[in-house]
Amino acid sequence: MFRNTTTRAALAICVSLFTLGGCTDQLKEKDAHIALIEDTNMRLTGELATCRNETAELARQRDDLDQRALAFSGQVDELTAQLNEIPEPVAPDGWQAVPGGAMIAIEGSVLFAPGKAALLPAGRAALDAITNAIQANYSNKDIFVFGHTDDTPIRKSGWKDNYELSAQRALTVVRHLRDRNLSPARLVACGAGEHRPVAPNANDTTRSKNRRVEIFAVDPINR
Repeated sequence: MFRNTTTRAALAICVSLFTLGGCTDQLKEKDAHIALIEDTNMRLTGELATCRNETAELARQRDDLDQRALAFSGQVDELTAQLNEIPEPVAPDGWQAVPGGAMIAIEGSVLFAPGKAALLPAGRAALDAITNAIQANYSNKDIFVFGHTDDTPIRKSGWKDNYELSAQRALTVVRHLRDRNLSPARLVACGAGEHRPVAPNANDTTRSKNRRVEIFAVDPINR
């Protein structure tokens, strides 16, 4: 009986030791888990603080950009107001405003006889008036003279084609302007032939609108 009692006691002690060992392992595992949670919490707390700082910096930059945009908007409004106060240039009678200057068109019948490139007396008078307007209003502009014809083919006048006729008429006008003391360095002659009509070449009335000379006074081209 003593032996049985001793055996039972030994078994009880072994069970107790085994139980204590298991509890110790569980405690260690729990402590490790808690430590991991604490480390993760510290890392996330640091990342949260960093994000908050970055958010605050972005908000500051946004406010700065808003202020700059507001300042630029005020400058734009001021410049727009100044531009609105600048009066629109008034073109002389017969001239029309174009980008960089103005243009006047003269009917071909005023300047030239049909198929000819010599100035008529009425054409000389018209160009003298135009010269006065250029000297008074466009003394700092380049002068481009474009000759235009209708689409009627050249048959009897001796010109090779309408390009040649329109170019010669433009050259005649340029030489007249030069002889009236406009600087040759500012004068350019161009012939467009029938290729830039302002009206359909459907009949004599519309064709007459296409027979013309256009004089442009525009900002100088770099040269």
